[in-house]
Amino acid sequence: MKKNIGHFLLVLGSIVVICLTLMFPIQGRAMEIITGNSLVLERVVSNGVLRVGVNPRFKPFSFLNEKKERVGVDIDIAKLLAKDLGVNLKIVVPKSFSQLIPMLLDDKIDIIIAGMTRNFKRAKLVDFTDSYFDTGLSIMFNKVAAVKAGIPIAQSYDELMEKLKEAHKEDKLIIAVTKGKSPARSVPHFFPKATVIEYPSNEAAAEAVAEGKAHIMVHDEIFLKVWVQDNKDKTMFKVFVFKKPFKPDYYSFAVKKGNQEFLNMLNVFIKELYVERYFKEFMKKYLD
Repeated sequence: MKKNIGHFLLVLGSIVVICLTLMFPIQGRAMEIITGNSLVLERVVSNGVLRVGVNPRFKPFSFLNEKKERVGVDIDIAKLLAKDLGVNLKIVVPKSFSQLIPMLLDDKIDIIIAGMTRNFKRAKLVDFTDSYFDTGLSIMFNKVAAVKAGIPIAQSYDELMEKLKEAHKEDKLIIAVTKGKSPARSVPHFFPKATVIEYPSNEAAAEAVAEGKAHIMVHDEIFLKVWVQDNKDKTMFKVFVFKKPFKPDYYSFAVKKGNQEFLNMLNVFIKELYVERYFKEFMKKYLD
């Protein structure tokens, strides 16, 4: 009799455990990721690795510190994303920024987190998330080089264009841009009569302005401000950045087309970056 009662209690206990597991499946174990039709998300979950393509050189988003370690806002974001997905992280650094989208299309990386501007040309090839950083095109101005060339000093794009027109110097302005980057494509529209010189990197274009080889550089606001801050020996008293961008731009993650479930998940992740104040902490870490 006692044996039967013990067996009954054992069976009853097992039934209770099964029922509780069915009623509360998330408690006490990791939540399963439903990948839907996203082949990329399925690959990430199956392999247990998230491969993130980053910008080779774009402080404060991705750069090498004094110890030659890859650090930056995008690196911290990638680490947090991999942690939230429950997978390992592999940071992939191409030789050049322009290689990132081809690498994504060839399945050599799973996602781009690289301070990449969301635009229509790129959107033909990849899908973009919501913006994770709102910025814009701004102007770094060498006032010493400008005065020597008779270029009027200004504090904003509108003021600069108005003064150039009044002085009949619109065709005397020399602009440094980075080859292959979106600012290079925008400059002819905003400065139709200026001379544009393309340089192989952001740093090379900035150096050209500091050395007086160009009067201004047009690029993302954040890069210009950081570069001036980090190169005070070259910029002090002669080079400054306009206070406000003249053309808004938005940085987004990029994923291969046909991965809507992954895209939806990433958009929620980006919202939480701000709600939980992660992004603010990351920016402060590298800019203060």
